[in-house]
Amino acid sequence: MNEEMDQNASPDQLLDAVVVGGGQAGLAIAWHLKRQGLRFVVLEAGSELGHSWRDRWDSLKLFTPAQYDGLPGMPFPALADSYPTKDPVADYLQTYVTAFDLPVRLNARVTSLTRADDGFEIRTADDTFHARQVVVATGPFQVPFVPPAAQGLEPSASQVHSASYRNPEALPGGPVLVVGGGNSGFQIAEELAATRQVDLSIGERAPMLPQRLAGRDLFWWLTRLRLLRVTIDSRLGRRASRREFIIARLLDEATEVAGGRGVSARLVPRPWRKTAVRERVGQASDSEVSDRQQ
Repeated sequence: MNEEMDQNASPDQLLDAVVVGGGQAGLAIAWHLKRQGLRFVVLEAGSELGHSWRDRWDSLKLFTPAQYDGLPGMPFPALADSYPTKDPVADYLQTYVTAFDLPVRLNARVTSLTRADDGFEIRTADDTFHARQVVVATGPFQVPFVPPAAQGLEPSASQVHSASYRNPEALPGGPVLVVGGGNSGFQIAEELAATRQVDLSIGERAPMLPQRLAGRDLFWWLTRLRLLRVTIDSRLGRRASRREFIIARLLDEATEVAGGRGVSARLVPRPWRKTAVRERVGQASDSEVSDRQQ
């Protein structure tokens, strides 16, 4: 990893490519660019690789087994059919960059991206780069979204977004309403249901996929059926891109944990209207965790 300017990526040179974002997608692209002998740099806004993983809640666990978590050229260092937690993922990204000597600039948040005569102009706070091609690999969910109705909650109702949630001990005692039924929402609800009543608020029930089928993990089947290689331009790819799928293991574990401790995790309509939120929280919840991002 190169925090200083790599000789392969001087700002006064025309680069073949600039990769914006040093997460798993950006680093996988960087591996392929280096294999082709191209001049490029990866611009990462964070102060360390994997910071977006380390900043999530303490018990975060991948729902893809370890044998499918590796990037090109390096398998993920964990037992097959195990589900890594967040810190090993962050460690793996750092090891990956070091192993392949990828030119990564840290603390290099891109502030503008514009067309130029020779391709593109990319600006950070400290430098300006020119490249023939740019790959934006920042991911789609960068800004936490809190429903406007949350402003009408009683001051006594504690609120926290999933981006700031760390563990159950950080919340006040009492029941909790988790707003958002994605994979993150289900994992957080599962964790909280072990010690308190949890209501999980969703707008519609997302399609459920089994974690294991006929003794094999879901991703074994998706790989063998080549469904992971479906392009966004295909009919199936367009349909899949419009929906979020929930791994059924998360719902099963949330229900099992809740049932075993004498509490329950229930699905209730998403409370976008102020009256619905106030009624729900006033009757059943002292805390709210929001799980939506833009």
